[in-house]
This record gives sequence, C-alpha cells and structure tokens, in this order.
Amino acid sequence: MEAYDAYKIYHALKLHFTSNYDYSKYHGKTKVSVDSFLKRNDRPFFGKVARTYKDDTKDFFISNFIVNPKGWVGNFNDENYVNWKKRNQALKYNFKNELVELFHKVESFDEIFQTEGQHPMLLKQFMSKRISIETVCILERLIGYCKTWDKNIDEDIVWPDRKKLITNYENLLTIDVNEYRVITMQLTKEHFDD
Repeated sequence: MEAYDAYKIYHALKLHFTSNYDYSKYHGKTKVSVDSFLKRNDRPFFGKVARTYKDDTKDFFISNFIVNPKGWVGNFNDENYVNWKKRNQALKYNFKNELVELFHKVESFDEIFQTEGQHPMLLKQFMSKRISIETVCILERLIGYCKTWDKNIDEDIVWPDRKKLITNYENLLTIDVNEYRVITMQLTKEHFDD
C-alpha cells in the first residue's frame, strides 16, 4: 500500500460520508489524480496510514469518519480505530446487551422508535453515547426506521446529520442480516412476552 493508494481510499470514503456518492456501489472508484494528491500538504499522513495499516487502511478511515464525518484528517487518530475495532470484534455481544438495555427503558419494542415530533428514544440513546452506532445501523438495516423518522421528526438541524451518518455507515457495515433478525426477535420475545 502506497500513500497515493491510501489517499484514493480516503477520497472515496470522504465522498461517501459527505455527498451522495456510494462507496459500495462504485467499489471505491473515483476520479482522483496523482497531481491532486501531490498538491496536498498532508501527503505524509497518507504515507503513514498506508505503512501502518496496510490492508486495514479502509477500516482506519471508516472508523475515523464515524467520529469525524466531515473528514478533516487532523482529527483522525489511532484511538478511533482501536475503539471501532473493539466494537466490531464484539459486535454481536454489544448488540445484544444494548438491545436489552433499550428494552429495560420501554414497555414495548415499538416505543424505541416512536417519534411524536420529538427525537425517538433510540436516537436519544445514540446521541448520549449509551448505544453504539453499530446497533443503530443494524436496527436500521432490519427495520428501516429512517424514512418514518424523516416524516415524523419536526426538527431539521440534528436529525438530518445523524441520519446521513447512520445511512452511510449502515451501507458499509457487513453483517449477517438473518442472524441479527433472529437475535432481535428472540430478545424481544424474551423481554416483552413475560
């Protein structure tokens, strides 16, 4: 992996998180030239990332875009990657625990997603960092609540940015949908059918 290769990955992911470009759909291909790379003052940063992360360069950038969706490389760091990697290594465990925590706060599964003009409980828990973005994205993949929230959430400052982050990351998150559907159904049955 060379610095320019790392830059191409960064550029494609930046477009993914900040525009309508879809990294998965276009397989990370963008129109980026060597000349544009050579004009950048932060070339050493991309060289360091390429040398340090090699095949994990894409993951390094994804982990940092989740924390810094605008993509300013000055805010990118190893700690974001380490935290992201820990969450992903324990993804199923974290998902189950976070879902159970959510269930303790409501009387029915649907209450997690209810808006009534305000931010739903799931979004509040995510913004207060009690629920990980991975859990929020998995639930979006399973249920598709974002379209409903678009119609029902009255404010237009916080939600649109959070929605963009959720949908962009959900697109890049690799999970076995059927497995997580079964987990969700089992936990829902255990908690609410008692």
